[in-house]
Amino acid sequence: MKGYSVYNAIKQLKDQGFKKAQAARQLDINRRTVDRYWNMSVEDYEAMKSDVRRKQALDEYHKVILNWLTEYPSISSAQVCDWLKEYYGENFSERTVSRYVKELRNEFNIRKIKNPRTYEAVPELPMGRQVQVDFGEMNLKNASGGYTKVYCVAFLLSRSRYKYAELQSRPYTASDLVRACYHSFSYFGGMPIEMVFDQDSIVCVSENGGDIVYTYEFEKFRQECNMNIYMCRGADPESKGKIESTVKYIKGNFLANRIYIDDATLNNSCIKWLERTANAKVHGTTKLIPRAVFEEECETLRPIYNGINIPDANTCRTVRKDNTIIYESNRYSVPLGTYNTHKEVIIKPDDGILYIMTLEKQPLCEHRICLKKGQLIQNTNHRRDKLSAINNIQADLDERLLYLATDFLNSIREEKPRYARDQFRIIETLVDKYDVDACLEAVDFCTKSRLFSANTMKDYLEHREALATHPLPEFDFTNIPVSDAKYHVSTEKRPLDAYVKVGDQNVDSY
Repeated sequence: MKGYSVYNAIKQLKDQGFKKAQAARQLDINRRTVDRYWNMSVEDYEAMKSDVRRKQALDEYHKVILNWLTEYPSISSAQVCDWLKEYYGENFSERTVSRYVKELRNEFNIRKIKNPRTYEAVPELPMGRQVQVDFGEMNLKNASGGYTKVYCVAFLLSRSRYKYAELQSRPYTASDLVRACYHSFSYFGGMPIEMVFDQDSIVCVSENGGDIVYTYEFEKFRQECNMNIYMCRGADPESKGKIESTVKYIKGNFLANRIYIDDATLNNSCIKWLERTANAKVHGTTKLIPRAVFEEECETLRPIYNGINIPDANTCRTVRKDNTIIYESNRYSVPLGTYNTHKEVIIKPDDGILYIMTLEKQPLCEHRICLKKGQLIQNTNHRRDKLSAINNIQADLDERLLYLATDFLNSIREEKPRYARDQFRIIETLVDKYDVDACLEAVDFCTKSRLFSANTMKDYLEHREALATHPLPEFDFTNIPVSDAKYHVSTEKRPLDAYVKVGDQNVDSY
């Protein structure tokens, strides 16, 4: 309890007949506080509060902060706190500064100057001109009692507000988006002139100052359909508010409180919802029924190109950079180099075998389907052949050493399999620097010493070269003066009688 509430509570207890000590215990406050307010009138209380002001830590900078607020009305309390640290070295908490700034703004009526974005109504576009596209996601309860994240892509004809949506339980890829675009065209019965997208990574690689770089799959789709693409500015969802509201509508009216069973069931339910609700109810802005307006707009759409081959959702997969594809949460390998030649492949599961083919139905490989999750299923012939390269290096090196170092090289390969390539490269440099005979001499030394290492060879050859360049001085032992007493040292000899006496003493002790 603070301020007037304390004063008011004390007055109520006094009127009820409480004594001062009882009131203090009842309110859990100090007895002196009760004494101060017990006989005080309301007028005296107000006068006391107006005369007494608790000194605050920031009062010293009152004029400074007030000048900042007056000169920069939009300044935040966090920036005021930072400026106090920068200019005065004061380390006040942001909460303290925020309260003080709020008091000053209220006392001197200093309001923040805002620069709100100005909106204007956009005229309705011509029939068949534009489709807006956006994504959404939502967690749904599943049949097992857990949650499944569902991803949605929504399409909206701008003029009629006619809607289409697709949903799936994995994030959308560029191939998934292209397939959904073709499905929306089939649902609409034609193609628009322009499509509006966010700067999503599956659509756009880079805005590039207007020369937009699209992803491979989307660029192929754009060229096939001769489609104009309008990319919204980054972090500017308000430029396509119609589709933003549509995604919100799908999540709130269709997905909310729905049980997830599988993708097919969810999409079938979504189509029925579009028919009975989303496209059948009066639109809040146009006050028209989207289906009724669409009957006129569908006549203005461009015809769908019959030559387009739309891969099925369950059969098309994107090839990853590591030359694998994803199927049922597992990674399956494809031959090396597939990523460089085929960005997409077709898969066909049949009787426990996963068949992988190109888009032209040319077979690439096959795998037995793994029932686990998160596994890498890789054919041995899909791996880079590292052993053959090392074998070639060893064979060339053995030939240079006249096939007299075969056992030594095999021993290195056996003891240091991970570094065999590096070891052989060192020996190659030694053969280039020293002659073959010297290297074979080093090999012989290492073999006898059982030191199977190219670095030991290197040390031996460098030491050999150093001795040849700077030989050690020879010492002449014949010139030692044998008559010198220091070269004739004799050890002290103890007489045998000493040992006899020790033996006799040991016998007597027993």
